[in-house]
Amino acid sequence: MHATRIARSATRSMRIIALPLTPPCKPINGKAAEHLTYYHFITPPDNRKSTWSKWIVAKASDLWAGLGKAPEGNWKRRAFLYGERLVDRLDFEELALKSLDPSLGPRLSNIVHTSSKKKEEATAQIPLIYPPSACTSPLPHIQSLLAKRTPRHKKGFWFWLAVSPITAPFALIPIIPNFPFFFCVWRSWSHYRAYKASQYLEGFLKQGAIIPQTSPELDAIYAKYAPALLPDADAEKPPPPPSEHARAADSPTRDSSEASSEQAQQGPQEETAAASAYGPRLLLTKEAVPELQKLLELPEDSTFAADVYRALEQARLRLEGGQKG
Repeated sequence: MHATRIARSATRSMRIIALPLTPPCKPINGKAAEHLTYYHFITPPDNRKSTWSKWIVAKASDLWAGLGKAPEGNWKRRAFLYGERLVDRLDFEELALKSLDPSLGPRLSNIVHTSSKKKEEATAQIPLIYPPSACTSPLPHIQSLLAKRTPRHKKGFWFWLAVSPITAPFALIPIIPNFPFFFCVWRSWSHYRAYKASQYLEGFLKQGAIIPQTSPELDAIYAKYAPALLPDADAEKPPPPPSEHARAADSPTRDSSEASSEQAQQGPQEETAAASAYGPRLLLTKEAVPELQKLLELPEDSTFAADVYRALEQARLRLEGGQKG
């Protein structure tokens, strides 16, 4: 019943699904390393009339999809595959924010311009649904994430917008489209979408309108598809304890008080070694994605599966090479 409410209520209100990818890791270079979390935004269906901006986006998407349908070996097909690889390298956090259209969510003015008494009864709230066994409330994490992402995407928007005119002369080359110019415009647009979404969410956070909600159904999926814990190959193994004969040979006159003191010191060391035997890890396997999509009752043409696969792969690479801020 609860899973049905999560999905069906999305037809009339906005939801944020928090999917933790990794647990909190050890500090890196003296700085606390945050756990990685993928946020999926569910908004009501867009039933508005077509606008010029929607037409441009749809036209560009159709043109790009057309390149992918070209025969293998054709320059159009090669350009499409290279572009897809570039998309896979973009931070999954940016792609998630870019997917949120603030115009489809509740209006912040419905909260800001209400009196304190009406504010308690305001319906313009955004549930933040998460699995409690995988993390505590993700509210502090999303606050920290948006604080980093908002200025980053604002800067990226202006940078790529300023660079795009420099690539205009490439349009003089016949036959081949001006890919550098289109790439710069697309990156500027992507940063702009992520920046506006980040600003939108920050406004609701400041008003306390994003409400964390636990989900037993997500918990069950995390328990079912949790990867097996494997020892960390880089973890230092504790040295084997010396034999009784070696102890006697090294200090035959050692009394019992020294032995008990040494045992007391060994206890914490062994616990620390055991705790570090398992390195940073993913909390989910890719096999969980279809069940997550089914739980959320997302349409078949949703990009949810591809987005989560990309996020899991990026999380794995970041764990191997150090986390990215």
